[in-house]
Amino acid sequence: MKISKLAVIVAGLAASAALADAPAGDASRGAVVFKAQCAACHLQKASDTSPPIGPQLLGVVGRKAGSWDHFKYTDAMRKAAITWNAKLLDQYLENPYSLVPGAAMGLLVPVAKNRDDVIAYLSSNPAELKQTERAP
Repeated sequence: MKISKLAVIVAGLAASAALADAPAGDASRGAVVFKAQCAACHLQKASDTSPPIGPQLLGVVGRKAGSWDHFKYTDAMRKAAITWNAKLLDQYLENPYSLVPGAAMGLLVPVAKNRDDVIAYLSSNPAELKQTERAP
C-alpha cells in the first residue's frame, strides 16, 4: 500500500494540533501550585459555608467562559466568545485583562512553568475542585 506525502503531512498536522492543545505541565505539581496560588478563591470543600470568590473550575477545560450557572461573572466574562482550552487558559493566567478586558481575576500567574502545571491539573478534572452549588 502506497501512502501519499499529502496523507503523511495531514496526519502530522493533526497530531501536532492535538499536542498543541494538550497541557504540557505536571498535574501533580499543578495541584501544589493551585493550592498555593488559586485555592483561596476557587476551591470550596463541601463542608465550607462561605461562598467562593471565583467560579468552580472542575471541568473548566472545554467549557464556555462565564457559563457556570452558579457564579455571578462580570459582563465582560459572560460576553467573552471563549471556550477554555490549554492555550487560552495560559494566556488568561498570564494576563487575564489582555484576554478579557473587564475580567475580575485578582491574580496573575507570571511563571510559565506554574501556568503549565496548573493547566495540566485543571485538565485532569480533579474531584477536589468540585464546589457545592449556590445561587449566583
